Amino acid sequence: MNDMSDLRVCEIATLAACVIVDIDDDIATLAARMSLDAGVSWIAAGSMGAFVADEAQHAFDAARRLAAALAQPDAEASAIVTSRERLPHEKRYTWPLFDDALHACDVLARDDGTSIELRCATSDAQQLCAQLAHASGLPATRFAIRATSNIEDESFVATLAAVMLLHRTGRAVHVRGVMSARETKDVRMSLGASLDEAGHLNAWRYDADTGRSMHETSSEHTPNPYAVRDETLHTDDGFETIPHTAHAFARESFIDEIADARAIDPLQYRLAHLDPIDDAGARELIDTLADRASWTTKAKRAGNAKNLQGRGFAFDKRDDAYSAWIVDLDVNRATGDVAIQRVVAGSAKGRRSIGAIAGMSSARIAAAASKLIGVRLDAHAAHDETPRAQPLAHRIETTALQDTPATREAPSIDTSPAAAAIANALYDATGVRFRAPPFTPERVRDALNGASAPGNALPRRMRRTLRGAMAATGLGGLVALACTAWPLRAPIASIAKPDASTWSQATIARGRDVAAAGDCAVCHTAPGGAVNAGGLGLETPFGTVYTTNITPDEKTGIGNWSFAAFDRAMRQGISRDGHHLYPAFPYTSFAKISDADMTALYAYLMSQPAVESTPPQTRLPFPLNQRGLVAGWNALYLKQGEYVPDATRSALWNRGKYLVDGAGHCGACHSPRNAIGAEKGGRLYLTGGSAEGWMAPSLVANSKLPVRWTEQALFDYLRTGFSHEHGVAAGPMAPVVSHLATLPAEDVRAMAHYVASLSPVAVETRAPSQPDALRLHALDNGRRTFDAACAVCHAQTGGVGNFGVRPLLSLNTSVSDASPDNLLHVILHGIDAPATDELGYMPGFKDSFDDRQVAELAAYIRAEFAPREPAWSGLAQATARIRAAGH
Repeated sequence: MNDMSDLRVCEIATLAACVIVDIDDDIATLAARMSLDAGVSWIAAGSMGAFVADEAQHAFDAARRLAAALAQPDAEASAIVTSRERLPHEKRYTWPLFDDALHACDVLARDDGTSIELRCATSDAQQLCAQLAHASGLPATRFAIRATSNIEDESFVATLAAVMLLHRTGRAVHVRGVMSARETKDVRMSLGASLDEAGHLNAWRYDADTGRSMHETSSEHTPNPYAVRDETLHTDDGFETIPHTAHAFARESFIDEIADARAIDPLQYRLAHLDPIDDAGARELIDTLADRASWTTKAKRAGNAKNLQGRGFAFDKRDDAYSAWIVDLDVNRATGDVAIQRVVAGSAKGRRSIGAIAGMSSARIAAAASKLIGVRLDAHAAHDETPRAQPLAHRIETTALQDTPATREAPSIDTSPAAAAIANALYDATGVRFRAPPFTPERVRDALNGASAPGNALPRRMRRTLRGAMAATGLGGLVALACTAWPLRAPIASIAKPDASTWSQATIARGRDVAAAGDCAVCHTAPGGAVNAGGLGLETPFGTVYTTNITPDEKTGIGNWSFAAFDRAMRQGISRDGHHLYPAFPYTSFAKISDADMTALYAYLMSQPAVESTPPQTRLPFPLNQRGLVAGWNALYLKQGEYVPDATRSALWNRGKYLVDGAGHCGACHSPRNAIGAEKGGRLYLTGGSAEGWMAPSLVANSKLPVRWTEQALFDYLRTGFSHEHGVAAGPMAPVVSHLATLPAEDVRAMAHYVASLSPVAVETRAPSQPDALRLHALDNGRRTFDAACAVCHAQTGGVGNFGVRPLLSLNTSVSDASPDNLLHVILHGIDAPATDELGYMPGFKDSFDDRQVAELAAYIRAEFAPREPAWSGLAQATARIRAAGH
């Protein structure tokens, strides 16, 4: 640490600290009276406490014991449970809600008598001082902060820990290592039941506890699809943090345990508790899956010396929709590895209806199972499945994650039964009941070796990771937020809507340009809706994502967002309330925007008219609807930090790159993406992608183009929506150009200059070849259609231009592209909303020509105007597809 070289080594206390944030009186009391190892002390200040020891392992072990104690039902919840009459069957389950992450931290603190000197990484020393003053009660002037870098590394928590230790120990403190955080406590679910003489459910009690005060809720929050005489439901999920999957896991595991205790087939036991009329659709689904899996006719697979075999079933109901899973798996006796062999899964809606049962994609099956057992899996339709998009039976195999294809499915088809089905299969195989996911090899191996399958203990994999991190830190201590509700994605307090007079008109005008470069209104305005009021459905390979209201409405928009909340959303993809935004919102690009431009953009949006409008909610299929998974995506693909100019390049080039990669986010459409939706960079950067059913062409050197993009051609196209060498902006690009046209010409020139620099080759115009006469003779129908409907504007010699510009098809990118989609879009739908008024419009022919005629016309245009390119195949089918997709 070069910046700390002036501090004498003897002043640095080698203290290992495991810090716990947001403690309350109960936690402090429990920690203080716990039996601690020699050399471990508990100290507390305000809302923070810490175990301190000479060795990091001792401090962390103490925190782990505290975590285990706190994971037990709290006194209030226990009082509620124990005060009720006990039922003959009672079990408890746990569902983890936390999202663990490790963050580096390095803070040195000392008190020189006049001030508390702190050396840490921070980008805003003044704000950090204010935070420390608020948390510690000391005046902000008491702190002297020297930033070691301007990269945030969870500086507030680590720095506050150092201040607290400094105050309590009276010694200089060096806190160095990693910090682990837990977002919230686990869900503890308690179930109880009594049975009548026939074994049917009589009384049913369900409690779900996240550690807050309990209150009774309606059955819609904790639904029980099974018929019972007396039902009592309680939950403390006022903040709706408990996922539906957790309720399904506890209920379906409990039902399985009851059936096992009575030696009743678990599938038949469920059928006996479903209404024959109201739940006819569910009964049909279960019967169908049972037949497909040979549940009743196939004997249980025999185990062998190496593996144990098991089979499990689980069912779920949400409103009038049902889903069910049957899982066959093997468990390695020695390693604990779980190998799922087959999954039979499906869904249905409403009452019994022939043909109403649907399967689900293999990719979704693999994704759900992978998450639950901690192993990357792939799935394929079973060999005895009739080929179709959504099979019922799937074979599973271990694979690399990147080989798993993406999927799009209706959110009503969920995978809620997956966790219970796997847990029930594990019990069938091992005789051990796992009452908390995930079912990792370590936990299964422990269970097979005689240990319990704890639902509340920290997973061994997490403990091993943390220990390894501590060992790697060398000197200093570990800051670990063990057993805490410290929110890595904490909500940011709302504010009163700022007045537009807060900012100068110049700042607002600058923000208007940033918004235009970023095409904010293009995505955040629904057809026929108010500007920026959201509601536009963006089609992605994973489902439809609806854009949000970014007008300054305090109820449905961002009117009560502080700049800090806005900045975090733009750079990190985290909303004001703390939930992750999907990467369909290109925050990976906006992270490169400068602070000044971000402030201007905020000022501009806050100065616009407020519109009260609630867009549709985005509902992606499981597990993509678990927004916490985006944190992992961000760890892989989100690179923080503003754009850093390249000193070896010109100012014009740097400005262009800043606009293209930052606010312009051109790569979002013009770069290909990988299987999990991240833009591909390197040699694939800006080499072409797709957006809203249109092909976004390559912006770099591409031999397929009749004429390479030049700086002037790019400037003309971006500025006016038309280039004589490449054609007219249509489809999703037209509204983009309409916004770019409002930017200063210099900015558009800079973008063109930068993009043109990516193709450092001599401009080569390919002279059009003469089309083969015999080839064209076979396309007479297309030629006649072209002469009648198109030649007036698009003849080789140039049309008369009655409707605006006259693009030459021999130079048009859509005609020479490998895919006919863009050309078919334009033929069918025309250009009714040109990028600029000067372009005029083009009529669409979807109501004039049928699919065969459009296909013949496209085939002729390809042969006539791009004779060097191979003929397109499947044009009639492609035409039907694009016609069905709409404009």
